[in-house]
Amino acid sequence: MPTLPQLDTIGALLDAGAADSAVRLLRSAWEPEIPPVERARMYCLWIRGLCDTGEHHSAVTLAQRAGAEFPGDPNILTALGNILDLTGAYEGAKLAFEAALAADPSDPLLHYNLGAILERLGDDDAAERHYRDIGQLDGDSAPMVEVTSALGALLRRQGRIDEAEQIYDEYLDADPLHVDILIEHGICISDLDRYEEAIARFDFALSLDPGNPAALYNKAITLYRLSRFEDALLVLEDALRADPDNPLTLAVLGSWRMSQREPDLDAALSHIYRALDLLERRFAAPIHVGYAAIVAEEIFEALWQNGRCHEARDVARVAARHEWITPHMLDCINEVDHGAAAEGVLTYQVVARAAAGERPEHWPENSDGYTTGLTVIASDEDEARALTLEYLRAIEPPAVCFQLDIAPADGEGYEHPAPRARGVARVSAHRSYNFRS
Repeated sequence: MPTLPQLDTIGALLDAGAADSAVRLLRSAWEPEIPPVERARMYCLWIRGLCDTGEHHSAVTLAQRAGAEFPGDPNILTALGNILDLTGAYEGAKLAFEAALAADPSDPLLHYNLGAILERLGDDDAAERHYRDIGQLDGDSAPMVEVTSALGALLRRQGRIDEAEQIYDEYLDADPLHVDILIEHGICISDLDRYEEAIARFDFALSLDPGNPAALYNKAITLYRLSRFEDALLVLEDALRADPDNPLTLAVLGSWRMSQREPDLDAALSHIYRALDLLERRFAAPIHVGYAAIVAEEIFEALWQNGRCHEARDVARVAARHEWITPHMLDCINEVDHGAAAEGVLTYQVVARAAAGERPEHWPENSDGYTTGLTVIASDEDEARALTLEYLRAIEPPAVCFQLDIAPADGEGYEHPAPRARGVARVSAHRSYNFRS
């Protein structure tokens, strides 16, 4: 019968990155007579190990079994929520984290997990409330670095840069030497056009952590904004040497090299397509959607603006399959394909359900369908339906079937005073996959 020290050993193996060994030990140690407390902990370790070894379907199955056996255990519910999040089953993850939070409403990590899921589901207001609730729970203690990063990024994405700066300032008051927050604070200051101050912030971070790739990258971006192009290029090359497999650094460096007066196209395209390859191989999981979208747009823009529109469309197709496609990418393509109109176009919200008997390879293992939300610009509901199907059929194999529910935005439809390109304008809700039992 396994004892607590054995579980400690398994936990240590997982912490050391030896997930294969940990899973083998868990399988050999399992017995029906394990006491409930140890069995619950064993489930959590096993689920974590299966996630680390990439056995996501087995992790989901085990987590569901554990949840049925320990229905009110917040640790089990958290493990279930984590694996559902990892596989893109966001609605299920939300329910799991809500149940865990009901069992332990004072746990800051549960508020953070639920906030992150709500962000992925497009409910930024609710996500922000949970992030801010953590500050109330923590009282006088230092804020969680994960929450500071998440809330700051959410505020920056919404254009609330001044509020984001305040969030970073509050954290740095408690921990003035935290390199990651120093860098994020520098990004915020750069976004506020305080470029010299931002460079000083990145240099301070580099004095604490010489060669930090994120500090070098963001210093390069700020130098570029100052029109110090040669300096920016040199610093960005330093960032790539510090982290040679960083997709964003590769994409931006490729874009900058492509835009030079006498571009080295071979080097530029090599960087760009290596960035795309790394995205597909390492960042295809749903949890990386935000980062991957930034990189995909950088790649698309470099190709589109330099007349390589066919290649840019291929990148957009890959991006759409993985939900990395951005409103800017869609606008560029829609304007060319469908034109822009100043009158008579409305906004529609579409809920699309996809189903397939045979799973396309870009869908998660053991999934047979998904639900997603799309915002569509069209002259009427029939055109909204046609444009949505055109978009979906361009990114999915012919065997995939679609069911669409279409409604005017905010219940009425919103007529645009300025010219807008018809077509799918944005992904309003990320894919929530269905998994075979």
